[in-house]
Amino acid sequence: MNEKTESIGSIVVLEEGAEFPKWVAEYQRHATNSVVVAYAPGESILEFEARVVRRLSEITGELRAAIVACGARSDPAQLAMRERLGRTLLNAMAPDRGGELLLAASVDTTDDTKHAIFELAGTLCEDLHHSQRVVRVRFSSGRPESGIMPSIGAPQSFEHPAYRAVVASRG
Repeated sequence: MNEKTESIGSIVVLEEGAEFPKWVAEYQRHATNSVVVAYAPGESILEFEARVVRRLSEITGELRAAIVACGARSDPAQLAMRERLGRTLLNAMAPDRGGELLLAASVDTTDDTKHAIFELAGTLCEDLHHSQRVVRVRFSSGRPESGIMPSIGAPQSFEHPAYRAVVASRG
């Protein structure tokens, strides 16, 4: 994101047990209309999903960045909720204006959870043909990072879904 404007929004979704990404401030700095929705103890998956959708509707302006900090759960109900949220977040972004859905998790998460996140990224990319939206995956440690985050701009010439799920692995 190169411009800083009040009409740009972002949302950070923290699933149950997810680490808060230390690098998220870089996204929020460029999207002055930012919302964070964290799982509340005792909340059901459906209640959490409904609250995320409700908060998403409160964002004024154009949604350009959505970060889903994934927890360790990878049971069918959690995976289905994560996919529905991913689709909802992507659909809230203008296809021709660009936007980024970033699926994030701890570098220490299990291989099964990492595999499920990669699989979801590929599934979500299947619906992004001829769109300026992208899906990325990032595994990182809880340590703060330095440096510049990649732009949310559209990929240059990668139309194949396999190229759209980009991994920025730092740890």
